[in-house]
Amino acid sequence: MKAKVSIDKFVVEYTGITFGAYFGLVIRAAKCGELFKQTTYYGKSGYSHELHLRKANGAYLHVYYRNIKEHEGTAYTLRLETRPEYYVQFKEVLDRLRRAASGIYYVSCDIAYDVKTSMDNVIVFPKDGRRKMRHYKGTRYFGEKHQRKTNGYCRNYNKRLELLENRNVVIDHELTRIEIVDKPEKRIPLAELLHHPPEQNKHYFAAVVTDWDIIPKKRAEQARQLRDGVEIEKKKDWYTRKVVKETLAPSYQVDFNELAREAWEPLLEELCGVLLGQQKPQVQERQLQMAVTNTVYDEPKEENDIKNECCADFGKYRILRNNTGVRKRLNQQRMTGVFELRKMIGALWNRPSSRAQQKNSTFFVFPLKKSPPLIYVYCKQIS
Repeated sequence: MKAKVSIDKFVVEYTGITFGAYFGLVIRAAKCGELFKQTTYYGKSGYSHELHLRKANGAYLHVYYRNIKEHEGTAYTLRLETRPEYYVQFKEVLDRLRRAASGIYYVSCDIAYDVKTSMDNVIVFPKDGRRKMRHYKGTRYFGEKHQRKTNGYCRNYNKRLELLENRNVVIDHELTRIEIVDKPEKRIPLAELLHHPPEQNKHYFAAVVTDWDIIPKKRAEQARQLRDGVEIEKKKDWYTRKVVKETLAPSYQVDFNELAREAWEPLLEELCGVLLGQQKPQVQERQLQMAVTNTVYDEPKEENDIKNECCADFGKYRILRNNTGVRKRLNQQRMTGVFELRKMIGALWNRPSSRAQQKNSTFFVFPLKKSPPLIYVYCKQIS
């Protein structure tokens, strides 16, 4: 059976955010009246700073800054969490972070599958028998409370009742929601997210039974036991899952992979554009590190990979790797221009760095404690 797919919560991370950029958000939120709550923690896990923003219309944005496990430095990770439709209402915050960050990554989201039927007709069970079901106020949870934000955590509940109780919205048909957390093992650059739809069939099997009478009584009883989370002997558990899956798969299975693949790009194209500050997301990312050089190679990048290793294209210029061994033989007539790069990192940029440090640096990295306020790099123009 087909289900309507939507995204409930969407989480992204910005890397390379300084304390100055973070506290700039706090000051702005206080001035605009959006500051709802600010907390600082000193534990061994989690984030050191939490900032919760809220608008008058109910739109919210949760901000988490500096994971306690990160090494000491001047720039850290900042995480944003809210519903997809609320991101556009905090566009000024997103623009500030985008300009200050070295990269934007997708972390996780809650993918919801809605079917127009009663919960009695919806069967969901994990393929891993170690993941147990628990019940609370009519909702079926697959996983423990502390696993709420982990990959594969699932909730199955009556969406019609939830809309009525929480939002006072009345709908004239039954509606059941299956909500699964998608959290890849590695962060995905946000610009590449559209190419990575989730695959959740490996975690759960789901089916919507429209007619229980045509299913053999024994199989129907076993399906109801799995639906309700009834404990089954370990020796029979794997067999029960197998036969129920074989019985329901041909006609009643909900294919999570296919549904997510069809809805992934339409759901996220506009959201990614808002977060990346462009109409359509492009597969690219601003680099934190760029190579500084006093040498230019005429060969195109693909024709001489060894010489051009670690090159970075910045607009119509190619920034080449540092090669201090041939600086004296530099032919400045082959230069097409000098490209100026500037990045503000609080007050640290105002501190002059030593000449020896500049000479020995192969790469310039923004979070260095002593960095020159202005760096000139030699570039050659590319077509």
